[in-house]
Amino acid sequence: MRRARRFGPRALELFFLALLAFSTAQVIWWIYDQNRLAERDHDQVEALYRTEVELARHLLAEGTPWAEVLARAPHVELVDAEVRVAPAAVERLEAERLGRLRRYGWEGGFFLAVLLASMVVLVRALRDEAELARRQENFVAAVTHELKSPLASLQLSVDTIRLRRPGPERLEELAARMDADLDRLEGMVSKILDTASVESGERRREREPVELAPLARALAADLAPRAVAAGVEIVVEAPPGLAALADPTGVRTVLRNLLENALRATAAAGGGRVTVRARPEGSGARLEVEDTGVGFPPEEAPKLFLKFYRPGDELRRSGPGTGLGLYLVDRLMRLDDGWAAAESAGTGRGARFTVAWPARPQLEPAEGGA
Repeated sequence: MRRARRFGPRALELFFLALLAFSTAQVIWWIYDQNRLAERDHDQVEALYRTEVELARHLLAEGTPWAEVLARAPHVELVDAEVRVAPAAVERLEAERLGRLRRYGWEGGFFLAVLLASMVVLVRALRDEAELARRQENFVAAVTHELKSPLASLQLSVDTIRLRRPGPERLEELAARMDADLDRLEGMVSKILDTASVESGERRREREPVELAPLARALAADLAPRAVAAGVEIVVEAPPGLAALADPTGVRTVLRNLLENALRATAAAGGGRVTVRARPEGSGARLEVEDTGVGFPPEEAPKLFLKFYRPGDELRRSGPGTGLGLYLVDRLMRLDDGWAAAESAGTGRGARFTVAWPARPQLEPAEGGA
């Protein structure tokens, strides 16, 4: 027994798009047909009025009283012994014709607007679905690359230790490389898990004051070995006591992803500087991460926070990344009622990423804070 074929969401969307297009054609034909019918009815009634004029003339010629003539031909009048169609009857007939045309126009126009709006929504959904599929393919390619590179490096380090029995200095170097590879794997897995927990709504979020300066300095210190190796200087410019009222884990994830993104972009440019600035903004707090890295075309800015989005073709891209870091930044900021934005003067001219939280608690500066 053959199993029934199941249609996927895209096939259903295309089917409904075709159905809407057919319905649109039907509505257009209905409007045309109703207008044609209204014109035909109008012409038929006019012909009846002319028949009444001929009848009235015949009755008058036979000597029928005018009152009886009007009873049998109510849409005529006698002017200077001449029988003609009454202007009031013509006006009523024309008003009825125009009323029907307007009604058909409004009704048909409403249905056309609904159908066309539905078609626009479906076309955009199909286009967005195709774009998402492309980004997902890029994501799979990126994850494959991100997994293979550290795993291959780990395997090489293990083989080196097993086969060559290196000395203490070389062993320490290999251990540091293995730690870096493990950190890279852990970071990628964490982003995937964070994305899943944010989208599922299972992640618990508790808002509390999060001081930005010590957090930024701590994360900069964590990334310092990678930054030094890449020739990148990380500078933190944040006043003491400035805090955001947000989820602490979310703030840490946001800032770490922004710093890692800036570090990768600056390292890809051959080194440079990453600057973290925090300042109050109205009743909230604002944080900027600016780099002197590879930058991006200004028109790419709105797309950078899309899920799986990475500029360019994945098969031609040499830099690491999964397209989830900035997506997580945007989602986590929205969950805290904040916002995220990106800007760049162009490729090779660095970039600035800004996040802002709407509410800022007042904290006493920590002892020894700069």
